[in-house]
Amino acid sequence: MKKKKVFRLVSYLCLFLLVLSACSSGETSSSDSGGEIKDLVVAVTGEAKSLDPHNTTDSASKSIYSVMAETLVSLEENGDISPLLAKSWEKSEDGKTWTFQLQEGVKFTDGEPFNAEAVKTSFDRVTNEENKLARYPLLGPFIESITANGENEVVFQLKEPVGPFLNILAFASGSNIISPKSIEAGEESIKTNPIGTGPYKLKNWSPGSDTVFEANKDYWGDAPKVDTITFRYIPETASRVIMLETGEVDVINNAPDNDVDRLNDSEGIKVLSKNINRTVYVGINTSVAPLDQIEIRQAFNYAVDKDALANSLYGGWVKESTSAVSESTQMYSNAGSYGFDLEKAKELVKKAGVKEGTKLRLIAAGNVTRDHKAAEYVQASLQKIGFDVELQLLELSDYLATLEDPTKYELFLRGGIAHTNDANDLLQDALQSTSAFNYAHYANPEVDRLITEGAIESDEDKRQKIYEESLNIIKEEAPWIFLYEDVVHVGMRDNVEGLIIPPNNLWNYSKIDK
Repeated sequence: MKKKKVFRLVSYLCLFLLVLSACSSGETSSSDSGGEIKDLVVAVTGEAKSLDPHNTTDSASKSIYSVMAETLVSLEENGDISPLLAKSWEKSEDGKTWTFQLQEGVKFTDGEPFNAEAVKTSFDRVTNEENKLARYPLLGPFIESITANGENEVVFQLKEPVGPFLNILAFASGSNIISPKSIEAGEESIKTNPIGTGPYKLKNWSPGSDTVFEANKDYWGDAPKVDTITFRYIPETASRVIMLETGEVDVINNAPDNDVDRLNDSEGIKVLSKNINRTVYVGINTSVAPLDQIEIRQAFNYAVDKDALANSLYGGWVKESTSAVSESTQMYSNAGSYGFDLEKAKELVKKAGVKEGTKLRLIAAGNVTRDHKAAEYVQASLQKIGFDVELQLLELSDYLATLEDPTKYELFLRGGIAHTNDANDLLQDALQSTSAFNYAHYANPEVDRLITEGAIESDEDKRQKIYEESLNIIKEEAPWIFLYEDVVHVGMRDNVEGLIIPPNNLWNYSKIDK
């Protein structure tokens, strides 16, 4: 009798422990394998202002909402365009009609079906000028109509051919497709909780706190490999590095150049260094004397030793610019660089009759600390050819406000990114005379014509020749001091794999694992 009681007691104890173990496992894991929850923590340098992919342009916002809201096509790490929500497409001979065949069986994370009508609803929203959305200029001006043909075919009718149309559709800011139900809920709802088809869905977002995404277990593609992705706002570079070293975070962006080798030698850490299509330059206000003279602008370029800047100042991590757009940008061509020639620079200045000691104001955004040493280098270089250059580091809002008034600056430091990874993006934005962001106030009718022609030419070879011609003219007339093509250093724990960094530096987390 005693033995039976002991046996029962042991059996109950084993059963209790088995149940407890099962409960404990259920609380600590959401993965199919039953292992520990994989929470990937990413330290970012900026906070999202809004999660509305159709109404924001800041880098912090788009780097976050792109995790959950997908596009028809995707920009890959090598710059190619690949299928995503669209599995195939065709372009008409005149380049005005694009027909997309959509993936089947896809659902938004609110359970609504993804189909041609949903695509139309999203694009109708962003291309409606009356909605006054920030991404309207990206798509609205050239789309005539969007038609849903049944469940899985959508047709874009363009007003005129658009050479970089696929690149625009791949840009995960403006071209993201969100649930029709979330659009019906209104702008405020989209701002805080857009509903997409992505591998992750929003769990928590509010300004001043972590942004957390959880795996979409019903994702139509390859199953997400981590359970949650947490974005943590850490603006201080040193703090991000320390948190990576202590394991508080798994990934950091913008690791400093001088920390890369040390971090790579640290146990449990690796750094992925990737050339991106960001070009850093000093814009020249061509609307004021003596900078309205081509010879002076050329002198500025000869006066700056770009090779020393890239290899000594930036440790060889960046590449000297050979064009107004980077080498990784579609439609790039090598226009050549200005070799360092201080005597030639002085000769050009003297020939132009510029008085020694002429004052120049060089402004730079205070938050872009990585570029400040380039600004200081340019300041010192121009002083060597007789100019008195004052460098002003301004708060970002003051910097942008100053750029709006060309009487308040002669030179400005800026980084140009081709967000769609096509040359047209940067050239049209920064160098076409009609652009509000042409802070160099550069105006050349021939360049304007070429930029416009390049935008509407659908033949790739012809586009390439058009941009080659425009980039050669821009190099010759020198509205910028062309400095370098940038690199991004992504620090991560060595158990992190699968982060995709396209040339526009808009990270893709669809294949990330820990």
